[in-house]
Amino acid sequence: MRVNLILSGGAARGIAHIGVIKALEEMGFSIKALSGSSAGAIVAVFYAYGYTPEEMLELVKKTRWLSLFTPRIPRKGLLSFGRAERYLEKLVDVGRIEDLKRKVFICATDILSARPLYFDRGDLAPILLGSCALPGIFEPVRYGQFLLIDGGVMNNLPAEPLRRYRTLKVGVDVNPIERVERVGSVMHVLIRSFFLAVRSNVDSRKDMCDVVIVPDIVEFSPLDVRRADDLYRLGYEKTIKVMKRYTF
Repeated sequence: MRVNLILSGGAARGIAHIGVIKALEEMGFSIKALSGSSAGAIVAVFYAYGYTPEEMLELVKKTRWLSLFTPRIPRKGLLSFGRAERYLEKLVDVGRIEDLKRKVFICATDILSARPLYFDRGDLAPILLGSCALPGIFEPVRYGQFLLIDGGVMNNLPAEPLRRYRTLKVGVDVNPIERVERVGSVMHVLIRSFFLAVRSNVDSRKDMCDVVIVPDIVEFSPLDVRRADDLYRLGYEKTIKVMKRYTF
């Protein structure tokens, strides 16, 4: 059975998307197209390029993430994507979105026109990094006439590009919001505030999906990649539970 995937942002919680894909493959589903914002866009691109779920999980675990971001004197953001862009181009050596092996839509927000954009063509690296540019933390990414920030600002579950397809649309929301007793660093405050703000635009788009998978990861910090194996497992387990009704 063919499916199309819609993958939300969620920072480190996006690792659960990899477990979702692994479960779908094992259950015999064929993933034809993907749409994603931020972390969801990263997983979509790496899968569409040809990485297996196991390879993606291993890459997450071995990457020194903080080394990819360059601190800046604050102007438009605290961190620059300079090193991250070079690392991305090394791992995914195609220049354009349309050169990937599967159809992919990357959602990014154009801060100049205040609208979400859905790219299925264009230069891969700047568009993907723009989709991940959390406002206030990362510098916006200039791409042509656009100035791109995180796609989740306006659409953290970008189902719109896939609405015209009859293929079963599976949305994956990895950004559940939990009550916390305290917040830690300024980075934690910024990221939590961001995900609280985007919550409403996710809920309003779940009706555009035929199925919605929400892994049980509410206790996981969006900043903690050290629990990658657990996030992967929980994405896998929830997918098996939800999708078994569609197997024959």
